[in-house]
Amino acid sequence: MRAFLLILTFCFATTAAAFQPRIGLWGNTSEGGSGYMIDIQNGTVVLTAYSYEASGPAQWYLASGPLLNGGHGFSATLDKYVNGQCISCPYRAATLQGNDGSITINFVSETLATLSLPGGRTTTIQAFDFGYGPLPAGMFGEWIFVYDNGGTTFANRYNFTTTVAATSTGSGIATDVGRVAGCELQISGSLAGSVICVDGDLAGNLQNGFVFRYGLDETFGGVWVSPSSGSQSAMKGFRVTSKDGTIRRSDVPPDDGSAHPMKMSAAAATADKVAPGTIPPEFAELAARLRGALREARQ
Repeated sequence: MRAFLLILTFCFATTAAAFQPRIGLWGNTSEGGSGYMIDIQNGTVVLTAYSYEASGPAQWYLASGPLLNGGHGFSATLDKYVNGQCISCPYRAATLQGNDGSITINFVSETLATLSLPGGRTTTIQAFDFGYGPLPAGMFGEWIFVYDNGGTTFANRYNFTTTVAATSTGSGIATDVGRVAGCELQISGSLAGSVICVDGDLAGNLQNGFVFRYGLDETFGGVWVSPSSGSQSAMKGFRVTSKDGTIRRSDVPPDDGSAHPMKMSAAAATADKVAPGTIPPEFAELAARLRGALREARQ
């Protein structure tokens, strides 16, 4: 095994890093029946809340405004609309009927937030995982990992289809047999809460290492780690094909200037900064477990 297997240290700087929360359906997993649809475009948030009146009838709200504090905050009034179009009726414009107070969101990460509602109620919400399930099988599908090295942009494609047993610090490895690649959520040790990935060959030569926070169909706070020097660069991953074969072409990273992940510095791209010149020791066990399992699979 190369000098790829050294030590990596995390510096937890989540509160200082700018990010964009995940677009999609959010809610409190213990409070089924109500929730929030959050969309964000160019720093503007549009939130739809589906809830109920105290007497029982359903009540929908619309709130919009700027994303604040580097992606960590949002606050707006919960506006109510009435006399709009019924589900089977010709179009009729709804009219605004005041609001029920303000909603304030503090995004702790891209997928977790605390919510303050009218009347002083506070709750925790998260991006719903209703289609992928827990890791390692939650990684199944095709991914593209994009990173920049020395001014050149690279894209690695992986297709995770099987799982092998967990390492001593992880929850089980999602594997791409053909590319000798594997990813595992770390549940203990210094990298707990992050996913680590490696690829290489059956002889033990590692080619790439990645550390990131999992976000259902994308990665957050990711870095690519050099297998030879331990240097690191910002990376971004996108699930482009789901396990069922559904293709999400919109997930292919754009080349549109500032929005491109490679236009960001490593510090800006990841809240969990990786010290240059060091590699996680967890990579060694992950790679060894992966090689052993894939050798058996090919026999």
